[in-house]
Amino acid sequence: MSILNVLMYWLTRPFIRTQLVTDEKNTENGIDSSKPISYVLMTNSYTDKLALKQAAKRLNLPSPFGKIDIEGESVKRTIGVKPVDSIFMNEKHHAKRALKTGQAMLELVERTGQDIQFVPVMICWGRNPGTVKNSNRKTRLMDIITQKLQTTPFRKMMIVLLYGRHSFIRISKPVSLQKMVNDFGTSEDTAHKLLRVARIHFERQRIVATGPKVMARQAFFNSMLASPALKKALQEEMEDKDISLDEAKANAKKLLEEIAGDYNENYIRMGSRVLTWVWNKIYNGIRVHNADKLRDLAQKGHEIVYVPCHRSHMDYLLLTYVIYHEGLVPPHIAAGINLNFWPAGPIFRKAGAFFLRRSFKGNKLYSAVFREYLSQLFIKGYPVKYYTEGGRSRTGRLLSPKTGMLAMTIQSMLRGVDRPITLVPVYIGYEHVMEVNTYLSELKGKSKESESIFGIFKALKNLKNYGHGDVNFGEPISLNEILNDQAPEWRSLINPTDVVKPTWLTPVVNHTANKVMGSINDAAVLNTVNLSALALLTSDSHALPRVEMESLIEFYIGLQTSVPYSNLVKTPSESASEIIDEAILLEKVDSDSDEYGTIIKLDNKNAILMSYYRNNVVHLFAIAAIVAAELTHAGKTTRELIQQKVKHILPLLKNEMFITTSDVDGYVEKTLNYFTDNDIIETKDDFISIKNRSSMGSLQLSLLAKIMKDTLQRYALTFNRIQQVHGIQRGELESDCLKLAKRLLTLHDIKAPEYFDKKIISSFVSCLKEQKYVHTDEAGLMHLTDDGKLAADQINSLLESDILQSLQSLG
Repeated sequence: MSILNVLMYWLTRPFIRTQLVTDEKNTENGIDSSKPISYVLMTNSYTDKLALKQAAKRLNLPSPFGKIDIEGESVKRTIGVKPVDSIFMNEKHHAKRALKTGQAMLELVERTGQDIQFVPVMICWGRNPGTVKNSNRKTRLMDIITQKLQTTPFRKMMIVLLYGRHSFIRISKPVSLQKMVNDFGTSEDTAHKLLRVARIHFERQRIVATGPKVMARQAFFNSMLASPALKKALQEEMEDKDISLDEAKANAKKLLEEIAGDYNENYIRMGSRVLTWVWNKIYNGIRVHNADKLRDLAQKGHEIVYVPCHRSHMDYLLLTYVIYHEGLVPPHIAAGINLNFWPAGPIFRKAGAFFLRRSFKGNKLYSAVFREYLSQLFIKGYPVKYYTEGGRSRTGRLLSPKTGMLAMTIQSMLRGVDRPITLVPVYIGYEHVMEVNTYLSELKGKSKESESIFGIFKALKNLKNYGHGDVNFGEPISLNEILNDQAPEWRSLINPTDVVKPTWLTPVVNHTANKVMGSINDAAVLNTVNLSALALLTSDSHALPRVEMESLIEFYIGLQTSVPYSNLVKTPSESASEIIDEAILLEKVDSDSDEYGTIIKLDNKNAILMSYYRNNVVHLFAIAAIVAAELTHAGKTTRELIQQKVKHILPLLKNEMFITTSDVDGYVEKTLNYFTDNDIIETKDDFISIKNRSSMGSLQLSLLAKIMKDTLQRYALTFNRIQQVHGIQRGELESDCLKLAKRLLTLHDIKAPEYFDKKIISSFVSCLKEQKYVHTDEAGLMHLTDDGKLAADQINSLLESDILQSLQSLG
């Protein structure tokens, strides 16, 4: 590297701060440091190479200013694939130089037999998507600098000054030039092909990073009002309300002002800086998993719809921040109208939020306008995010899905969206949810507080160390594939004017919604807090000797590693001892020491709150816990009996926990093998039993069984209530179960917020009807069927005797 280059590197370093983006699947960028490396850039710009120099230094990669030397021959290390005008060279000369360098590399590979890694490097200076031509949006200085100035050096200098500290570099998977030579030779056509493919690659990456160009808000409104669907809705508005077309348009525009976002990249950039400060203040780190899937989808031209779980208001900020820092354009976010308060509402709107009312009933124009707005987002290529749960979970479990937005998404496909639409489930996990203290109060009957500016100040005042946050992107779900499978004739129904509601829409939407929820749970993350909760809440006193707790946590992690719930579940890299230390530091658990050692425990308040975090991941251990409960209670049993018991209870678990395990027998078999390998159980004459009931392994098995104790008790409560009264109305059953659950909590000091959740009880009763565990007589009274009685017996057999006695005596 020349003295001039070294000097320029240090002079420009204060103005250039690059964020490095690499695909997760390409750990260490997939680059073999033992082989020569060539960088291919969008342009062979000096400032681009200065930025790349920073990234290369961080990754211990060679400088872009150097040359590739092989067997005494050398060639430039960088190629710019996009011709540009400059003071010293026009586009034609740039193109010839790039072509000459590319062909020289191919020939060098052929002569020497030494491979060269052709590494595409996308460098973005800022993330401004630009504006749609002929838009009535006012031209700004930034537009002139980034889009209109043709004197390249001056333009680039201004861009570096303005955006240099807000740039990012994405390093893609390297291409083997040896393979190119073997497949296509070393001709000029091969070099042309290589550079052309790189140009297309970079153009797609640019769209992935910035998104489509922005249309001025009023121009967007006018284009929507001119759409066939809204023209029809305006006509109906005129007829229903006996008003003029101008008045109908005014009503529609008023609704659009209420609904529509007003995306501004400057707000995103400013928000990124603020949130970086916030995350550094309140979190020990944000861990992101499987983000490479998103970049693959976006680059292939998919319309991405993010469908995350909803734990906290922090989700809105965290997920958008993560997506942005993964080199992708932030999505337009469906937010409840309750969040449209000053000053948060206007800020959210500039960050891409659009607002929807809780109900569309009674307002045909509102429904038409909202559907058209959502359809236009898809048609224009904007990514979208909405929460299928509809609201935040108060118990830590996933809520039953609200299908309205999903139905409108599928209906948008029937409007003729050209691009494939793909849902991306997202699991968001926290080691502290800042609203968790209010959730239990709301479940106990306290009214939900309205969002306000005072709530924001209160939350900011209470910011502290919240541990880690986890964002795990689940397996993408192709809506096109679902429709092709579930409704093969769907393309024949495409109509750009009318809202189509085919008979298959509701079943397909429900199928898709359950698939989304299952995929979210498939991507669960085990962390410090939920593992500590799983361990301590199964102890009757909510306390364990530290040595036993460490062993139990290792047992749980080992179970998930050996018998994974899904291949997307993430387990911690820390040791059990480090996990406990962090839980103590986060003030989630207490530590007491005496002459016999250290005890880790929960006080009464934390025991209730920790059940929220346990519920985030309880589904991961549900089947294993039932297996453990059968082994603990039965004395001796068989594989067949265990599998039968799991199959009777599993439909209820799938309804509540969206469990996706399909090979139940195989899963049970692997779980039993894990217990055998850990010397906990043994098999003699086809009978399985615990090897030594006084061993540590027996204790671990007993505590694992208790993970499902609260859930099975709730199920048993409902079954036993139906049996006790010999027929009951649904509303009365749900009311009785809620009252009896509260009594059970008091009698047995149970720490489980889901006992208070009316929605969970109602959903469970619906599941009993769907599974034909109950039938309804002519008087509308519910009775257990034979299958229901068998399931009730299976569940009762897994309960502790004192709990079963209380259940059978209640009421």
